[in-house]
Amino acid sequence: MKNIFVSLYKGILAGLAIGLGGFLFILATCYIQNELGKILGSILFSIGLFTVCTFGLHLFTGRVGQVFEEKKNKDFYFSLVSMLIGNAIGAFSLGLLCYLIFKDTEMYTRANAVASLRLGFDTYQNYISCFLKSLLCGMCVYLAVKSFNLNRLKPVGIFLLIFFVFVFVYCGFEHCIANMFYFGFAKAFTIYTLVDLLLCILGNIIGTLPPVLMYKIFSNTNK
Repeated sequence: MKNIFVSLYKGILAGLAIGLGGFLFILATCYIQNELGKILGSILFSIGLFTVCTFGLHLFTGRVGQVFEEKKNKDFYFSLVSMLIGNAIGAFSLGLLCYLIFKDTEMYTRANAVASLRLGFDTYQNYISCFLKSLLCGMCVYLAVKSFNLNRLKPVGIFLLIFFVFVFVYCGFEHCIANMFYFGFAKAFTIYTLVDLLLCILGNIIGTLPPVLMYKIFSNTNK
């Protein structure tokens, strides 16, 4: 039970950290409305994941890949659910706080645009696109966290974390926790918000499987 509460608490902090990354992305793309702003915002987003990894916070998308790495006991799965709830609380809360502060500014307009891009489900292709973007995001986040953990605070680990985060943010891949922040900031709460988050969670989970398998094959080859 203690582990579950720890996961919830550290999950809330992780949600706040990812929300911070989302805020920096919106800030950069709001005031630098060109390719440079998008590049800068994508790099700045990595501060959120860097904070999570450095302080050992519990981010669902950063830890769910462990399910495929090795057999886990039931406490781990309860902790996963707990940290996902914590991530949601942290990300949504920061998003709503940003809404209250910036609702009459260009920042809100930009946040609303980012959220709207994720809520267009007028054709079945949009559902497939959302899932595939989430799957690719899951791969990037797993690789970012794994690279950092294998090379903790070494230049190569920090570079790879920033690189993989840059890739998924710049390419518009969908991260379920980041989306929670965007939806909170834009105050975008519809049935499609739930649809997007469910697809993103599923895609982010499955997306960790290919790099896990690749890492296992690579590790066995080098033994």
